[in-house]
Amino acid sequence: MIQETGRIIEIKEIDGTKTAIVECVSKSACKSCSNNDNCGVGVVAKSSRSKLHHLSVPFEEGMNVDASVDLLIENKDIIQSSMIVYVVPLVFFIVGTLAGYSFLANELMIIITSVLFLVIGVYVAKAISNKVYPSHKINKLVSTK
Repeated sequence: MIQETGRIIEIKEIDGTKTAIVECVSKSACKSCSNNDNCGVGVVAKSSRSKLHHLSVPFEEGMNVDASVDLLIENKDIIQSSMIVYVVPLVFFIVGTLAGYSFLANELMIIITSVLFLVIGVYVAKAISNKVYPSHKINKLVSTK
């Protein structure tokens, strides 16, 4: 389970239900490593700004503006979404590469076929993701503590 702490910045009504708008700051993991002064990635991470993200979560009694709240996402949802995002395009890429090697003799055409199948895989992954996690369901994935 992933846990992130956010700050409630607003409580408003969306589509007839009370919703809390939570602001989270994404931080680079490289800033916490003990070797970040000697690592090139750590130096780049220090120069980058933290990004703010706003999430809508269902309102619960006791929530107030400027209060901290812990957001939780279940492991099964993380694994399922990762499989969709990474595995589907990879499988399409591999199928495109194998098809290119089987039917084409020109190396440039094999590369173009592989990339074309990869792009198709990205769009298929996006369609699957929208089907499995429609926008109205995303807020229900994040629970509060």
